[in-house]
Amino acid sequence: MHIPDSLQDLANSEVVQFLKRPKTVVRIFAGVFSLIVFSSLLTDGYQNKTDSSQLHCVLNSNNVACSFAVGAGLLALLSCLAFLALDAHESHIADSRFRTAFQLLDFILAGIPGLPGPSGPPPRCSCSLQALHG
Repeated sequence: MHIPDSLQDLANSEVVQFLKRPKTVVRIFAGVFSLIVFSSLLTDGYQNKTDSSQLHCVLNSNNVACSFAVGAGLLALLSCLAFLALDAHESHIADSRFRTAFQLLDFILAGIPGLPGPSGPPPRCSCSLQALHG
């Protein structure tokens, strides 16, 4: 391992340049936030009821909701780590088809949270329009 002689050498190193990229900073923050969501749902999402020792989900007592939330948090954390590792080795990837597939998958996974769920798009409140015309 090369130890830099000065702070200027350290600032010009490849690792520091990689960590200063906006995409890398966003991926690190996304990984930290997904870890917080995943760990808080895993530790506080299930609680014992006073009359039984079995764990129950605090999300409307629906075990599917808790399982989905924990799975989504874990998937978000793992995808952040995977894409961060692929970003680190991006300059060493020679195959343009793999690089294009990697960028397309990144784009698709970034857009999934913005899609409407099974219940359709979020409802829009027209309360202010009714108050104006009412």
